[in-house]
Amino acid sequence: MARKPTVYKRCECSDQNRPKEGGCHHSWEYNLTVDGKRTRASVPESVGLTQAQAQALLDGTPPGAAPEPVESNLTFRQWAADWLSRRRVKDTSLEKYEIAIRVHLNPRWGRQRLRNIKKAQVEAWVQEMEDNEKLANSTAEGHWKVFQMVLKDALQNGKIASNPTYEVDGPYVGESTSYVFTPDECWAIYDEFPERYRLIPMFGFACGVRQAEAFAVCDDVIDGAQGLLTVRRQVLRIKETRYRPLLVDRLKTSPRLNSKNTPMPPYLLEAVAEHTQRFPPRSTKTVMWEHRKKIDDCKRGSARALFWSSRGNLLCRNHFNDDLWKPTMLKLGIKDEEGNLPTFHDLRHTFISTCLQNGIPEHTVAAWVGDSVDELRRTYSHLLKDHVDTHGAVAAGLTARPKLTIVRNAA
Repeated sequence: MARKPTVYKRCECSDQNRPKEGGCHHSWEYNLTVDGKRTRASVPESVGLTQAQAQALLDGTPPGAAPEPVESNLTFRQWAADWLSRRRVKDTSLEKYEIAIRVHLNPRWGRQRLRNIKKAQVEAWVQEMEDNEKLANSTAEGHWKVFQMVLKDALQNGKIASNPTYEVDGPYVGESTSYVFTPDECWAIYDEFPERYRLIPMFGFACGVRQAEAFAVCDDVIDGAQGLLTVRRQVLRIKETRYRPLLVDRLKTSPRLNSKNTPMPPYLLEAVAEHTQRFPPRSTKTVMWEHRKKIDDCKRGSARALFWSSRGNLLCRNHFNDDLWKPTMLKLGIKDEEGNLPTFHDLRHTFISTCLQNGIPEHTVAAWVGDSVDELRRTYSHLLKDHVDTHGAVAAGLTARPKLTIVRNAA
């Protein structure tokens, strides 16, 4: 009986024979002859095995078992479409993936065969994105992440022998800068906003909520006795809602986080009481969202929303930003150092920055705003460094050498 072919790898990983965690993720391969033609095939489920283990697996393959050939004509466009069809993510994320593939990745890589994409080509492409002044750094980073996910999936499914993105640094993304409003500017925005909507920016700078979360505030999430705001809803206007504003019991960070509690300052409680007297909340349907379910398949509930448009609809960001926010910024003359108008999200940044600069523990702030501590540290590391000035002396004193106490005997 003829011996099975010898397994090998074509990758350049230094630990390909004894992979460690985070090391080589490539499958072992072997050569075989089919209909008189020599071809290359992958050993099934051989990722993470040593060469001896992969060879034993191949030797134990029953005779006549169908091999897993490395498809030679599979294009990036074909596999990207297959990869996209298997994603189980939110519709917003799925839409971003589809746009990145259709608008940017397919025109660049679509017709190219997966097995012909080389590391040098990928590095050149990354350089092209960095040199393209019309392409924002954050957009290039998004394209790069989708490209990485598609090729990693192709490798794990045995469609390519090695991943050309391995050990390739993605596009450079500079440190993002956000505008921090002064207290005078926050209150000027509140005073300038139309009375029906002036509470919305106040929820931003007083509680650090996101824009869609501020739109979705209802009367049942406000605890006046304890001074707490429970954030568990947002107004979505996406493809799945047929681009109509819809109240959904879901946060941006779902399913990791279902709700978050944020303290409400006394001035906000007073403003809410005044607002609800002048503009009573209206009843509307809300989607009781469940993980991995489409919105149409979820149960419906009811809630009384605080904010409505003049036409009796829930607010959407396009109307709010174009007709309310931007005109207010222009009228007040609030701009950043580069002359750009601050966004509503900068109110959230202002809240977080103010809390951290005043010594509130980062894990407490993270719980209030619904971020992880790691994410908070990445985004606001420059503010956490400022704590050295305020707490550094105390920390240094804890480990200082104890002073010797000399006790003299009485004569």
